[in-house]
Amino acid sequence: MRAHPPPARWMAFSSYCWTVSRGTTRKAICADMILPQSRSDLPRLTVNRGQVLRIHLAFVPREAHLTVFRSTAFKHYVLPLRRLLSWRASSSGVVSLDVRAAAGSAAYLLRLSVR
Repeated sequence: MRAHPPPARWMAFSSYCWTVSRGTTRKAICADMILPQSRSDLPRLTVNRGQVLRIHLAFVPREAHLTVFRSTAFKHYVLPLRRLLSWRASSSGVVSLDVRAAAGSAAYLLRLSVR
């Protein structure tokens, strides 16, 4: 029984709290990670300015927020609630996708370069 959120393709896990159930057994785990901007192990993605990025989830989120961190500044976006999330890239930085689902909450990360 896996007690972590399903992966989001090409993104790293960040902090999460996730519960899974099998019959009458429930298993939950929470993981707290260092600040996204401090991570050196993030996948890197380079795209053209204005390119639409699609993020595939294995569930429909109850909430979906995307934040782009650039130094001490950030831009925040609320995304529509779908398994296939899309967002138009406009600036470089660390991208954090924060979602809530019936099983818990999860955050996914990548380092984005926009040219």
